[in-house]
Amino acid sequence: MQVRIWRAAIIFLGACAFLLPASARIHYRPAAGNRPPHILIKGELVQADIETFTSIAEAARKDAAAFMAGKGIDTPPPGTGFVNVAIDSRGGNIWVAMSIGRIIRKYSFSTRVEVGASCVSACVYLLAAGQGRYVGGRVGIHRPYIPNDGVTSARAKKAQYEGINAQARQYLEEMGLPSTLHDRMMETPPDRVTWLTAQELSTYGLMKMGPPPPRGAAPR
Repeated sequence: MQVRIWRAAIIFLGACAFLLPASARIHYRPAAGNRPPHILIKGELVQADIETFTSIAEAARKDAAAFMAGKGIDTPPPGTGFVNVAIDSRGGNIWVAMSIGRIIRKYSFSTRVEVGASCVSACVYLLAAGQGRYVGGRVGIHRPYIPNDGVTSARAKKAQYEGINAQARQYLEEMGLPSTLHDRMMETPPDRVTWLTAQELSTYGLMKMGPPPPRGAAPR
């Protein structure tokens, strides 16, 4: 009887592991040959991802330094970074996105939305952080969600929303993007998505390409 109970518990816990927010959605591929380090962020952004990305980013930074040294390069060419961060996400926690975005910018990583991938909602703050930015997939924007954190009064909700709005605008300015991108975000309700055209991506600064990365750097 006890054996059956333990087996059932193990099966239950194993199933739950797939339901819990997990940092396994952030994957790292070290440099190899002519291919620089590569990070993939896939899925909804949650609080635990900050710690995971911080650790991976530090490893990638050191790996990239060794990669460049092996090729006799002191610094990446303007507009590129020697760590590619591929993103495929419908968004998630905006504070997590901005925290990870600041790490991306600190280390001068490049961000990419590959063909077939999507970057929506809070994910756009990751894309915006790239030293170089490439979009082959789709990018969608809308107003930030107000978090469900127990705030109930109309005055408190208004203050909370204004705070999120101000910090989101400041973040995009910090990343060197035009205020018109934030204005466009605010035009779309949080339960809808505005998909940006190639022209709009360029106008808002979400496509920022320097010289092409080393051959084999960007998996297709």
